[in-house]
Amino acid sequence: MKFSRRNVIALGAGVVGLGLADRVIGIAGHALGVIRDVYGPEIAKDPAALEFARAYEDFVLEKGTQGQVLDMVYWTGLQDVPYVSDKLGRINDSVVDKFATSTNVILATELGKPLEFVALFDPFLNTCQNQLGAQGYSLA
Repeated sequence: MKFSRRNVIALGAGVVGLGLADRVIGIAGHALGVIRDVYGPEIAKDPAALEFARAYEDFVLEKGTQGQVLDMVYWTGLQDVPYVSDKLGRINDSVVDKFATSTNVILATELGKPLEFVALFDPFLNTCQNQLGAQGYSLA
C-alpha cells in the first residue's frame, strides 16, 4: 500500500493533534507549570487551576501586542532560550501572586478544602475578592 504525501501529512497532523489534545500550551500551559512547581501537582491537576490558567492567559492577551508576542514565545518553546528565560522570569512571579489572590489555594493546601476560583483578582475592579485578604491572611 502506497501513501501519498497528503496522507502522510494528514496522519502526522493527526498524531501531533492527539498528543497536544491533552496538553495545555501557551501562556495557560506555562501558568499551570508554575502552579505545579510552586503549589504541587495535585493543585495543578484541579479543574479550578485550569480555569485560572485560562483566565490568566486571557488577561495577558488583553495587553495587546506585548501579550500576543509572549503567547507566541510559549507556543514556539522559545521560553527556554537563556536570554528569553531571564526576561520572562517576571511572569512566574505574576502567576504565583495572581493564583494566591484569585483562589483559596492557601486553605486548599493547609486545610484540605476544595480549590475554588471565582475570578481573576484585580485590585481596581474587584478588591473584595482578594482571597488572601478574605481569609484573614496577609502578605506582610
